[in-house]
Amino acid sequence: MMRLVALNWLLLVPLLTGCGGGSPARENPLRDSAGTTGIDGTVVDQQGRPAAGAFVYAYRSPRGGMRGPADFEAVVAVDGRYFLDLVEGAYHLVARMRHGGGDAGPPRPGDAWSIFSGNPVTVNAGRTSRADFRLQGVAQPMLLKQGSLASGDTGFSGRIVDRAGKPVAGAFALAYADTDFRRMPDHTSPAVGEDGLFTLFVPGGGRFCLAVRTKTRGQPMAGELFGLLGAGESGCREIKGGEILDVGVITVTPYSK
Repeated sequence: MMRLVALNWLLLVPLLTGCGGGSPARENPLRDSAGTTGIDGTVVDQQGRPAAGAFVYAYRSPRGGMRGPADFEAVVAVDGRYFLDLVEGAYHLVARMRHGGGDAGPPRPGDAWSIFSGNPVTVNAGRTSRADFRLQGVAQPMLLKQGSLASGDTGFSGRIVDRAGKPVAGAFALAYADTDFRRMPDHTSPAVGEDGLFTLFVPGGGRFCLAVRTKTRGQPMAGELFGLLGAGESGCREIKGGEILDVGVITVTPYSK
């Protein structure tokens, strides 16, 4: 395990939660006796193998969607373990492995990542909390709109599948204030994992219209996998602050004008 170093790079991830891996953070009694303060755990790939060379990044705040320089980082050792040497506080974690190696740069095809599902992780003085990750593949660069949220208590959950009912890894759930799906979305989920499940956070209650697709920018292109929660106004939902509304399954099909 390595001590953390300061970051000097921009990390682009959505915001975002619903696709994270791992179990809720817990204090690690193996480190309590040593009086060590921080977070440790394991990072594995989709097959459960140690993700040596991956990085775990810690943010003091999710504002900005956990883009930009993180506050702390730690590299994953050959046995899949890492350790973040921290002061007491609450932290938002994301793990990332770059196909080309290194610890900086935007997400690219072939990379893998995971937002920790138990964010934020609380660290107490003299104790070590634990957070484990299973990385998910990145289907294409994740270029999300500034303002997309990595966590929260208000939003939508569901599952993205194709016509055969198979989960569509790498797809995104998008929220709009109206039914004009040709423009930039107002809020974007992280790319979904192999299970197709998403959680799309929004800043507060209101009315939102949902779409899903395999890209986040520009108008849908012919052949791109695209789907709506429903046609017209039936694809919009009203939610209250503090509510995570399960919208069920959204099916994508090749887009045609």
